[in-house]
Amino acid sequence: MSKKNISKWLLEKLVAAGAQQAEVFMQEGSTLQLELREGKLESISQAQMAGVGIRTIVNQKLSFVHTSDFGKDALTQTVAKAIALAEQASPSEFNRLPIEKPRRMVMEIFDPEIRSVSIKRKVELLREMETAALKYDPSVKRCEHVGYDEVTGTVGVSNTNGLSYSYSASSCNLGVGAVAEKDGRMETGYEDWTSCYFKRLPSPMQLGKEAAKRAIVLLGSKPVSSQKVPVVFDPEVGFTILAALGQAIRGDNVNKGMSYLGERLGDKIASELVTIRDNGRLPSGPSSRPIDSEGVSTSDLVLVEKGVLKNFVYDYSSALRAGKKPTGNAVRGSYRDLPQVGFSNYYMEKGSSKPEDIIKNTANGLYVTKLAGWWLGINPTSPDFSSAATGLWIKNGEFAQPISGVTVASTVLDMLAGIDAVADDLVFKGGISCPTFRVKEMALSGPGE
Repeated sequence: MSKKNISKWLLEKLVAAGAQQAEVFMQEGSTLQLELREGKLESISQAQMAGVGIRTIVNQKLSFVHTSDFGKDALTQTVAKAIALAEQASPSEFNRLPIEKPRRMVMEIFDPEIRSVSIKRKVELLREMETAALKYDPSVKRCEHVGYDEVTGTVGVSNTNGLSYSYSASSCNLGVGAVAEKDGRMETGYEDWTSCYFKRLPSPMQLGKEAAKRAIVLLGSKPVSSQKVPVVFDPEVGFTILAALGQAIRGDNVNKGMSYLGERLGDKIASELVTIRDNGRLPSGPSSRPIDSEGVSTSDLVLVEKGVLKNFVYDYSSALRAGKKPTGNAVRGSYRDLPQVGFSNYYMEKGSSKPEDIIKNTANGLYVTKLAGWWLGINPTSPDFSSAATGLWIKNGEFAQPISGVTVASTVLDMLAGIDAVADDLVFKGGISCPTFRVKEMALSGPGE
């Protein structure tokens, strides 16, 4: 049986076996991972993946099964298992599948040439990236995590409500960590970039040099005393604020009463300079898709507009529970996983300031380039935010001294409300993006001068 007919065949068999509704999520693809160390290819991993995940609803009771065996006997057994598990589950009126047919969209998210580029050429890019980092400055002694990752494939979603849609997508990533040493102390700088198209990746030399620069600038860092000062967030770390906020914007958390934003829709929660979006249709965006993992059309959704909370993100089930329209925010790790609420291209809109002007207009403060442990405190029920920070001290509008050994602490909402400058340097090189921005005051905790 050809894979093109498997989804239709499965849906027919599921209905015949007693399913009121059923969904087939089919995924096919390939992955490639390369890692370089000291100019030599240290590891290579290639894999092919193909399988189906099946959601089945019998009398409002839902089951989920998956298989990578496309033999007719195996698929027949999978259908029987799906029905049997559904009959044993607990019923819920919200166990339903999407009805609306998604809009057909032409999106530039698949690079047909990505797999035609030889592994040899991809390894050469890694060598160029590593060499650029090592040659940038004598203090750069070695590199770590010099890697290339690639994913290509096709996803299809079909259900018994007449929904049927498939698309192809690709993604490739270059990344490097540069380790600099001075007086027995080490600092590491990282740089990476994700793109749908191989040819749109930045120059590997550019990435290597940027990683080296990020490491070198922190050499000789010292702590500062505890105080309250303006804090400027580099785009490489500013995304952490969005990541923390995102847990409270998830509709499933709101439904469970597990979000500190649950009763704040329509309220001002941030500075007027702050607009945050989740855009699944962003042209060539790293996480752009025409549909989510349930077949619902993705959207360009404004979450926070000029500081006002406008929307939460939902998959189909959480939208039903909330009495809202689904926003196209169901995500899956693979066909082996149930869909859950997630994000696509999630970002803060760029502002009108130049990043260098934000520095010039900061008399005394901290420019943060690295945060450590920030993820440990993420909790949708609490906006508290605390993280070990490394960066550069700003004095009289100029970078003065590398800083480490301090902790920045506040709440996500106070930080968003305190943003008084947003730069125009937004770039999309991952799933969460933001420009440089400044929070007018945050508490720093440090051991001394």
